[in-house]
Amino acid sequence: MFRVTTLDLNKLPRTDNNEIDFKEDFFGKSTNLTVSGQLEGELAAMALGQVYTFGPTFRAENSNTPRHLAEFWMIEPEVAFFDLNDNMDLAEDLLISVIKSVMVSCAEDLKFLNEREIEEDKQKPQLERNEMPLLERLQFCLDNKFERISYTEAIEILKNSTPNKKGKFQFPIKEWGADLQSEHERYLVEKHFKKPVILTNYPKEIKAFYMRQNEDEKTVAAMDILFPGIGEIIGGSQREERLDRLEKRMNEMHIPTEEMSWYLDTRRFGTCPHAGFGLGFERLILFITGMSNIRDVIPFPRFPGSAEF
Repeated sequence: MFRVTTLDLNKLPRTDNNEIDFKEDFFGKSTNLTVSGQLEGELAAMALGQVYTFGPTFRAENSNTPRHLAEFWMIEPEVAFFDLNDNMDLAEDLLISVIKSVMVSCAEDLKFLNEREIEEDKQKPQLERNEMPLLERLQFCLDNKFERISYTEAIEILKNSTPNKKGKFQFPIKEWGADLQSEHERYLVEKHFKKPVILTNYPKEIKAFYMRQNEDEKTVAAMDILFPGIGEIIGGSQREERLDRLEKRMNEMHIPTEEMSWYLDTRRFGTCPHAGFGLGFERLILFITGMSNIRDVIPFPRFPGSAEF
């Protein structure tokens, strides 16, 4: 996370223990830029049934890739009385609706972008070229019902895949519990299933504390939607509505329950099953336009080592 402060970094106020005295800071405590509006969205969904937020989010990850930004915009629906299946249905419907709408209302723009990408691909080595032209990729997502498989099934497919056996993956898949990389996600979509894929029920060890724990005690009710060319485009989950399970998981992950008391109160004083997901707006534009770098689809890109605007 990025820390927000108005303190003079050359003359930081200190406590008796020689720690930084954030009581003298603007907000009176250590504060960070948001990485998501999800937790607050859960509160709103409890009151209003179905809500979404759309705003800037900030990630201080040193990810220098064509798919990552330090500041981007995210659409985050949150719906009361939704389980994981409802969540997947909503996410799939949203993506299909947006792609259909753009293909109808921006046909000329897409034709231009399709031709631009074909010309750009001619300059690339064969291995770096797109499997399908832009318009074909978009239609591919409309024509194919998204394949829904569990993380466990995906790991078996990847372990037994030719690229894994021949050492072609940069990150070889050796055992259950591995965090999937873009190369694995794209293999599942583009080579194995040849359709968009929704992966579900990830190991709890590689997912966030708020995701609902499954009865096997090993996995959580999470889902990621994988698209051709870019891999993950949506990530979401059913949220953990059971107070005892949520507190236990927070303690296991060393998340301060006192600081999060407002969040726990929603479970303590009445809640219901609910679910939601996050869709990175720039990553969606990246997919629909066929651009090769996410820095080209946001007016003022900020990324590691660069905040010129």
